[in-house]
Parts: sequence; C-alpha cells; structure tokens
Amino acid sequence: MGPTGRIFRAPCHPYTEALLSANPEPDPDAARARITLEGEMPSPRSRPDGCEFHGRCPRAQALCSREAPKVERQGATHCFTCHFPICES
Repeated sequence: MGPTGRIFRAPCHPYTEALLSANPEPDPDAARARITLEGEMPSPRSRPDGCEFHGRCPRAQALCSREAPKVERQGATHCFTCHFPICES
C-alpha cells in the first residue's frame, strides 16, 4: 500500500513488480521485460503456510514457506509484506 506514483516507480513486493510488468506499453517499439510467474496459484480453500505468494515468488527462500511476513514500512506512507523485498525497507 502506498501512493500510486511511488508504487509504480519502485514496487517493494515481487508480486506487484510482476503485475506492473504485465501493463501494456503504448510504444510498440519499446523493449519491455515481462516477468512470468511460474507455479500454481494457491487454492482459497487450502491456503499455504507462510507467505501466500511463496510458491510463485522468484525471491522465495525457506523462511517464506514457514512464516508469514509482517507488515514493513518504507517511509510514512508505503507498506508491504515480504521477507525479501525488492526495495530497501
């Protein structure tokens, strides 16, 4: 969560980064790196232990499957839940 411009410029969560990479680019000649998430989405009926994104996260480590991340803050208005964020918290 945070100001839209801040999240678009520098997302902290790997899922947010993947979502933003899927946005269409209006310039057909622009090169854009797309992030393709591997793995299966968890079932809402059988939620995984730890971070719910760990099965598809390219940054996941053993901790992610055991322990849900706590809310971290970056500045006064930006927060996220990730053990291994892209940004520096």
